[in-house]
Amino acid sequence: MPCWSLAKVVTAIQALRGIAAISAITLVAEIGDFKRFANPRQLMAYLGLTPSECSSGAKTARGAITKAGNTRARRMLVESAWTYRLPARMGAKILKRNEVLPQAIKQIAWKAQARESRQMSFASRSRANSPPSSGRSRPTTPSP
Repeated sequence: MPCWSLAKVVTAIQALRGIAAISAITLVAEIGDFKRFANPRQLMAYLGLTPSECSSGAKTARGAITKAGNTRARRMLVESAWTYRLPARMGAKILKRNEVLPQAIKQIAWKAQARESRQMSFASRSRANSPPSSGRSRPTTPSP
């Protein structure tokens, strides 16, 4: 991998929590040059991570993600996102991977980790305080 033209990008992406070598290589191979996207919204649309929309007149309702983009890259990001349900921290593996990175990349990675952990903790608090979802709220007993 050191002779690959995108090796520096793979190394930089590994500064993010939940992204190790296989995930980083897969993302870079599937996405290619990140500079082709003018903004994050375009990248999210390419990956199929934008919400679906049902609109009629003045009403607009947003639904689940569209899943209309690159399946492999989206799967890697979704699996990596599971690590953000825990509080932000720098583990030994991330610190070791980050030794070779410039300080600017380390700061961006930490800022992203802190932001995502805050959002995940807010989302989990919101779910804990909300009423139970519709559907089966009590266990059913098997019929004889």
